Amino acid sequence: MSGSEHIPRVTVLLPVYNAAPFLRATLDSILHQRFSDFEILAMDDGSTDGSLAILSSYTDPRLRVVAHERNKGLIATLNEGIEAARGTYIARMDADDLMHPDRLAQQVAHLDAHPELVVLATCVETINSDGEVTGKWDVDQATLDEQAIRAMMPRTNCIAHPSVMIRRSALADLRYSPAQKGAEDWDLWLRMLSRGLRIAKLPDMLLQYRVHSGSIMGGAKKDRPYELRLLNTRWRFLWREWSNGRFSRLQSAVINAQARTLARYVKNELLLPFLRDLKRLLTYSHGRIVNEAWALTKVENEWRGHLMFVFPYLNTGGAEQVHADILATVADQRPLVVITGRSTDHAFRENFAKHACLLELHHLLNHPLWRKRTLKRLAALLNQRPAAQLFASNASQFFELLPLINEHVRTTYLVHAFLYQPNGNQQHKYWLRYFARVNAYVFISSHSREQYERLLFANNIPRSQYGKLLLLTNAVHRFGEVRLHQRPGVLFVGRHSPEKRLLLFLALTDHLERTAPGRFRFTVVGADHVQGHAHVDFRGKINDPDAIAAIYSDHDMLVLTSEREGFPMVIMEAMAHGLLVVSTPVGDVPARLSNDLALITTSAQEEVVLTEMEHGILSIVADRDRFIRMRQASLTEAQKEFGIDRFRAAYRALLTDSAS
Repeated sequence: MSGSEHIPRVTVLLPVYNAAPFLRATLDSILHQRFSDFEILAMDDGSTDGSLAILSSYTDPRLRVVAHERNKGLIATLNEGIEAARGTYIARMDADDLMHPDRLAQQVAHLDAHPELVVLATCVETINSDGEVTGKWDVDQATLDEQAIRAMMPRTNCIAHPSVMIRRSALADLRYSPAQKGAEDWDLWLRMLSRGLRIAKLPDMLLQYRVHSGSIMGGAKKDRPYELRLLNTRWRFLWREWSNGRFSRLQSAVINAQARTLARYVKNELLLPFLRDLKRLLTYSHGRIVNEAWALTKVENEWRGHLMFVFPYLNTGGAEQVHADILATVADQRPLVVITGRSTDHAFRENFAKHACLLELHHLLNHPLWRKRTLKRLAALLNQRPAAQLFASNASQFFELLPLINEHVRTTYLVHAFLYQPNGNQQHKYWLRYFARVNAYVFISSHSREQYERLLFANNIPRSQYGKLLLLTNAVHRFGEVRLHQRPGVLFVGRHSPEKRLLLFLALTDHLERTAPGRFRFTVVGADHVQGHAHVDFRGKINDPDAIAAIYSDHDMLVLTSEREGFPMVIMEAMAHGLLVVSTPVGDVPARLSNDLALITTSAQEEVVLTEMEHGILSIVADRDRFIRMRQASLTEAQKEFGIDRFRAAYRALLTDSAS
């Protein structure tokens, strides 16, 4: 609009810094607004990626470009833009977001009709780098009116900065504070509210807020704890106001919010970690620490391999069996296995040690004085090997090692089971900051992989990166045959844990015993005796493979009452011995086992499970021919799908071919 006398109603203030991948789409979304009386004040802040060339390629007279020779930073650029803006209203916009075609029209109309308002925001929906809508901002949706905004703002920011339109005449001396980097908008809203200025929001989602690794929400704030950001921003706001002799009722609400945040931060980030570390300082055996340190030094001097595995335990368990099978596949590569947790029965110690150099570092990796230096020593082992690979499962230390290892180290993480929970999965959400650094994620079931994709999508990871999610199913070592017993044996294999729901299985045995007294034999492997169930044979933990195989052969069906699974080893082992699987519809079970192979309930709800399993078991044992037919089909499927050769070939390719 250079050379024109016309003063636009709106200045769209658009700071630009290295935004080339998204800038053209952003500009087009602005230029295609139904409201046309605006200028775009594009402030290129020393971009080096061709952003300025994109801006220069537009000939629309409404676009005004100011270019910095060097990068001044967002806050300085915004303040310069406020001074240069000519519109009655200033509409903020980021160079990677998208405007709804009616955004400017609706905001101008509302501000014209409500001259008492100074700032008018809109609701936003988030999109990823591919432009796919991934969700809404919950705090944004919870603060739709002025009262809710004013109540929430002392606690946290609740309006999206690039969605706002500001009345320029009301800004006066108000500018963004250089001391509030990363929270400059929240600080400005607090100062406005403290002066009695009014902020409102339109309920319509008129902005698509792009979240990606380079955006503020996507990456720039992740290195600082959330509570610390809140505390620092509020304190700087209060100090500036008090230093200038300004006091208001809003500041009391800010002080109250500050006290609550401080208490939460002290408890969760300082007190509880301090008490945990103090307990370890007082209880960890110095002798074991010395032994582990000596063992690590010996490995540093003698280990000549290039594959490092990080696993939590040597306990009895399906995950440990899978880990042992993986180690056996690459035993000739002289792998190193680091055990990070406190193992109870050490059932797999001999197996692991047979195929790898075994290093148990529970004390060193959890001791407050040794943890960091131990991680650095492990990282150094990988960094000095040109073809190094790091493979882990169920171990948070894997993600602690990622920032310490060099780019040439290939990394793989095995996920045994995963269920997406929109308000949960906090640990996995935290680990997503390292998603780009992990070369491959391995899943044992397609259900878990699909659930993980939901987590990625909800957290704005582009689909173009989903290719690193691999599916490698587990395997069994031995196969049996279909055997019928005079009293059908009903078997449960698993821990006494909430997700396995042993008590639900025991309730099922009670029902069956009342309905058909003495008709069945009930056995539990993996858990100790539970009182009140004299008709159940509790075998406890069994580590001997021959003993486990004998138990499978002595039974006719496996019952899985789990609330959450991937595709558990116990199902594969039961099928390999010709047992009929009776299961809840969890994980990959419904997708991989048809009605010809298994009895699957319609729901995992306890009442449904009890009713349908009882009826199904009674019906199947009454139909001998169908019982035999289903069990034989189950065994045939296991022989086809669960052979160890396929498993070994897949992991061999992953861990050796990818390194060459």
